[in-house]
Amino acid sequence: MCGRFTLTVHKLGDVAEEVAAFVDADDASTYRPRFNIAPTSRHWIVRLEAGRRELVPAHWGLVNSWAKDRSVGSKQFNARGETVAVKPAFRAAFRARRCVVPVDGFYEWRGPKTARSPVWFHAPDRSLVWIAGLYEAWTEPVTGELLPSFTLITTSANELVAPIHDRMPVLLDAAGIEAWLDTSGPHARDAGTLLVPAPSNALAFFPVSRRVNTVRDDDAGLLEPEVEALSPQLGLRFSG
Repeated sequence: MCGRFTLTVHKLGDVAEEVAAFVDADDASTYRPRFNIAPTSRHWIVRLEAGRRELVPAHWGLVNSWAKDRSVGSKQFNARGETVAVKPAFRAAFRARRCVVPVDGFYEWRGPKTARSPVWFHAPDRSLVWIAGLYEAWTEPVTGELLPSFTLITTSANELVAPIHDRMPVLLDAAGIEAWLDTSGPHARDAGTLLVPAPSNALAFFPVSRRVNTVRDDDAGLLEPEVEALSPQLGLRFSG
């Protein structure tokens, strides 16, 4: 599962430039770096529209076009890669509305329930990480307002993540992004083969502030490394 993530780059244009995506200037003006993004938050996705990549805002938590109300989004912020092609909530979007979600890290937690301690997973060089996702558009029945939304796809954890959590988001490289976004090309039906754990060397991690546990805390201080060492039982190296 992926329950929180970060996008801390200073300019949204840098995100768009990395994947050659168009971003509307008015949308870009609303961007700010985020250090504690939780489900139902507004975030950014890259989708393919009329052959052009677009970086657009959407809400985290998929609300199907046929949903009675938007509350379903709070239960659909992740989709399992093993069943996404057949599960009724996701199969239509899997066929036609795939997206990628830019982040620069995601959180998982370790320790007992009474003292959960977050760790931050990120690319070793702190570059952007691209998560496979799906998107939908739901119309508010009273106001007619269109609500775009998305979900992240997860898979089984790789060797790095597994000691902390048994699931992880599906991460895509440049070739994977190209194949994932192409829902009508010759390889569209092979998209499911992309939904596998990333190599262990694709990520590093370190323990961070327990203030991450409070959703309203959203500042750079959350990513200051904790002085405590990771549990020796994990037997893993971590960044610092």
